Formats: sequence, C-alpha cells, structure tokens
Amino acid sequence: MKNNKYWLLAPFSYIQFGLLLLLLMLIFFMEPGWGLKIISISVCSIAVLLSILFSGSIRQSVYKYVLQIAQSLDTSNKEALNNIPIPVTTVTSQGEIIWYNELFREMILLGADAQGVKLPRVFKGFDEEWLSSGNRFEIKKEKKVYSVSVGMHMIEDTEQYVLYFDDITDLKRTENMFNVSRPAVILIVFDNEEELLKVRENERVRVISALESLLTKWVEGFNSISRINARDRSFILVEEQYLQKMISSRFSVLNEARKIVIEGGNPVTLSIGVGHGGANFSECEFWANQALEMALGRGGDQASVKDADGYSFFGGVSKSVEKQSKVRTRMIAQALVELINAADKCFIMGHRFSDLDAIGSAIGLAAIIEALQKDSEHTVNIVVDETATLAQPLIDSYRETREIGWFIPPDAALDAMTDNSLLIIVDTHSPDVIESKAVYNAAATVVTIDHHRLSVKRIQNSVIFFHEPYASSTCEMVTELAPYMHETAIARPEAEALLSGIMLDTKSFVLKTGARTFEAAAYLRRRGADTIEVKRFFSGSLQTYIEKSQLVSSARLYGDCAISVAPEEVEGIRVIASQAADELLNINGVTASFVLYVMGSQINISARSLGRFNVQLVMEKLGGGGHMTMAAAQMYETTVDQAIEKLKAAIDEFRVEQVRDQTVAAT
Repeated sequence: MKNNKYWLLAPFSYIQFGLLLLLLMLIFFMEPGWGLKIISISVCSIAVLLSILFSGSIRQSVYKYVLQIAQSLDTSNKEALNNIPIPVTTVTSQGEIIWYNELFREMILLGADAQGVKLPRVFKGFDEEWLSSGNRFEIKKEKKVYSVSVGMHMIEDTEQYVLYFDDITDLKRTENMFNVSRPAVILIVFDNEEELLKVRENERVRVISALESLLTKWVEGFNSISRINARDRSFILVEEQYLQKMISSRFSVLNEARKIVIEGGNPVTLSIGVGHGGANFSECEFWANQALEMALGRGGDQASVKDADGYSFFGGVSKSVEKQSKVRTRMIAQALVELINAADKCFIMGHRFSDLDAIGSAIGLAAIIEALQKDSEHTVNIVVDETATLAQPLIDSYRETREIGWFIPPDAALDAMTDNSLLIIVDTHSPDVIESKAVYNAAATVVTIDHHRLSVKRIQNSVIFFHEPYASSTCEMVTELAPYMHETAIARPEAEALLSGIMLDTKSFVLKTGARTFEAAAYLRRRGADTIEVKRFFSGSLQTYIEKSQLVSSARLYGDCAISVAPEEVEGIRVIASQAADELLNINGVTASFVLYVMGSQINISARSLGRFNVQLVMEKLGGGGHMTMAAAQMYETTVDQAIEKLKAAIDEFRVEQVRDQTVAAT
C-alpha cells in the first residue's frame, strides 16, 4: 500500500477506452449482421462488468486506507482531526492529498474535491521540500495568507504528513502596516560650507536660501517631520514607505542640489545619512549618524543608508569637495603629541605591499616622534616587510642617508611591543590589508591616519581616527600635521620621502590635486626637498619598462574602458600594473583602465580613471575599493577569464546606474 493512488481511475478509464475503441473498429470493418451484434454486446458487457468490479475494488481500497489512517491515531487525535477549527489535510511525501477535513474543503478548496491532487496544483509556489524540513511555512491562497505547521506520521513504513493551516491574513496585514509606517531618520549636511566663507555675503545668503528651499520642497511630498538647516544639519523623520520612494528615486535631491552653483562655478553637493529598521528612534538616529559619517568619509555628494544588514550607497558621482580645517588639524596634532609622549614605544605601520605613500608618511612621522622624544629613551620603529614592499628604493636611500634602524619586520615588532606601546597605522583604515594583524592586535593604543574613501569594514578601536578623503595622500596629511607637532623635525630626507608619496598618489600633481596639495608641496620644498632626487624613487629597470609596454600594447577596449591582462607572474608586477594602468589613460577615448594580474591564488585588478568614470564604484562591486580615480580589487577562487567577465559585468552595471541617475536628474 506504499503510496498507492487508490482514488485514481485512470487505469480503468484506459481499459474502458480501449474496449470501446475496439468496438468501433469492429463495427467499421465488419459487415452488419448477427455476428457483429453478438460481438458488440459481448464487448460492452465485459466493459460494464469490469467497471463494476474496479469501482468496488477502488471503494474498498480507499475505505481501507482511510480506516488505517484513522486507526493509526489515538482517540484524542481522531477528535482533533474531525473537530479541529482550522483547515487540516493529510498528504504523502510527494505532496499528494490523501484526506482533509471539511474546513479545508470549504476554505482552501472552495467546496471542490482534491483527493489525489498534488499540493502545487492547489497552492502556487509550493515546494515539496517544505514537508521534509518539518518547519512552519507561510503560503498564500486567493487573498488569504496561511501559516502551515507540519506533522509527520509513519503508516506501514510510509511517511505521511498532516498539515495544519492557520489563517494569519489579518496578522500579516497588521505587520505590513507596521513595516511601512516604521520611522526612518535622515540627516543631511551641506558639503560646500567652507566655500561659502570665501564668497560675498549676498551670494552666501542666495545659496543657503536656495538649498533650504530645495530641501523643504523635497520633503513636502513625504509626509515627514523635518527641521531644515543648511548651515548645520537638517533632520528629517519619515515613514518607511516614503523612504522607499526616496530610495527608488536614488535620492534625486542630490542631482537637484548640483544645479545650484556657487559663485566660482562649483556645484552644491550634499551628504545624506539614513538610519532605518532599528528597534527604536534612538537606534535609527545612531545608524543615521554612522551612515552620514560613512557618506562624508567616502567623499560626500552621496546618500548612505544603514539598516541591520549593513550599508547601501547612492550617488557619489562627482569629485570630492576639497576641505581644509587648520583648526581640526591642529587639534589632531596636539592629541597625537600627547599620545606619543605617554607611550614608551611607538610603532608605525602601513598596508601590505607598502608603497611610497605608506613608507613616506611613516618616515615623516618617525622623524617627528624622534624629535619629540630625543631626550628620552623611547624608541620608534617602522614596521615593514621588506620582501614585499614597493618602496624599497626609498627605504634604501633613507637608510643610507640617516643610518638609522627604524625599519623592522613584523615579527621583530611583535617581540618588541609592550603594554604601553602606541601603533600608528598609515595609508589604510582596513584591518584586512594592514601589514600585520598580529602587531595590530598586540598594540595597546591605535591611531589611524588615512586618505582613502571610507569602507564599511574599518579599524574600530582607534583612539584618533584622522581620516581625510579630500587629501591627495597620507603624506599630504602628515605634512600638514608636522608644523603643529614639531617645527624642525622635517629635514631634507624626510621632505623628499613625503613629497614622493604625494607625487605617487597625484601622478605628479595631475590627479586629485587641490590647493592644499600644492601648499604641502611648497612646505616640503622649503624644507629642502629636491624633485630630481624624488624622481629617482620612481625609476625602474629596463625589464620593468618592457613589461609595462607589453601590458599597454596588449590592452583591449571595452567601450571606453581599456582592459589588459598580465600573461604570467613577473617580478614587480604590482608596480608594473599600476604604471600600465596610468599609461592606458593616455590613449585617446579611454576614460578608465583596468589591469589584471595573478599573484599566487588571487587575481588582482588595478583600476585608474581621469575622474569622469568612478572606478571606486566598479571595484566595490568586486569586493575592492579606493578612490574615484584610483582603486583596486582582489578576486579569489576564479580564473582570469571569469575575472574578466565579472569585471565587464561590473562595468555594465555601473553604466546602467549612471544612465539611471542621469534619467532621474533629467526628470
């Protein structure tokens, strides 16, 4: 009796159909007469007899089967199945309906019969795996929603399931009303505030008035509570259903704000932080502050939305607005001096495969720390793996000039650390790419100094988190700190080290270069930096030049993007790839370049652009990050061909988003 379909009459129907077909054939081919009549009567008699026999057998089998189901239950369960006030049905492991109570017939089947019918025919989207899992699940029928509990019984070694249907339509309606009416907190700041201090008063009033009018008009259609203040923070409290409309429009107010132009030609940009889905107002506001910090840390001109699952970003299509607050820089410098004086040992560490910006800023800080502690026994060290650094020419030159032993490997730094050691992390804020996680975990106090756009995963335990996404480089940030920390600590060798980092990240003052960048370079020039000596740090071998040329010549165009792949692992490929990516931007019509190369089990991508194409957003889709004009990503467990396809898909997705943003702005 295992899974026998007793209620199905298909076999009998096939036999009866065959006999009738035979009868028709006999009538068609045989001459009419008594012989045909006798044969016809005989065939029909057999068909009727078989029908009676099969029907009786089927009725007995069904009765016997249902009786066995009933006998498998005790008295209380019999009463429950017959009198339970909710729909109940019994099905096989394949989801075929065996039995159901009257409420199931009335409420689910709407008065019809469905014995032997599979559940997917009754419920659209039903998955048979829901039965074996034994978990409660929800399912829709007509306009009602049911929560279904599953119970399993064994009858003659066969699994049978009893399903209990609880009508939760009203509950789901209430839940949906609650979800769409949950509060969301929105914080908005004006990115260009410092620029307004440089313009005439009537221009300042015009811009502030236009911006406040724009924000007021924007929130009018969202049934919100708001406090609009373009000079400080605007606060908006809105329901979830209206927030989803803002998200669907990709925060169109960002595009509208750019239409307001400040005297001098710079458009107005906003940074928006949104917190929603929290347990209460306080949590939503806390998340909104975190989201706003994230938006500002990524360069502004974007909306950052945070909920329990993480962050979502919208906008970020324009270049970062340069900001410079000498007051904040001075306060950071003073706080850093206090931490240095309180520590017995100081360590400075950058990212893996350290470059001129990481090592240059580390050298500048080490010189300042040594000058501050020259009369004490405190020590300073730069933690670097010299077998994997990209700044070896700078390290060798500085070591030869100063004859100092600052540079130590991570293992030696770990052994030298104490309970009162200070660790300064430079040129990165991600715990995943620092030179040594062991050194980071062992440090008593951590300070972070970085200029890269803020990523979701960042160093959280920094006592000082000096983050300036508007700066060209970490060397620029250290140069700004230097006069406030020690006026004479930066001499010619340190100045040249710091200038090399600035030149690296700005591509010799071409990309991401603002007024503060030239001010920092001028300060270093006054401290003795020689640009010819700095240029030596960028020199490479003939083989390096050949490899770079091959990468450039083998590039292929994908739209306005150039994609090149290094054929194999070569020495110094990281430097070669970045230089090749820079060279590809010199090709007419190329707005972005991507160079892929293999290192060990991972595929690396070095991405560059001239600003019109945001390579940061493309790399983030592949798990990487960086700046609008300079970014990178690492891909694991994939082939080169697969990596290229994923890169092309990310480029296409970015282009679609660009078109969508432009369409929203136009409408």
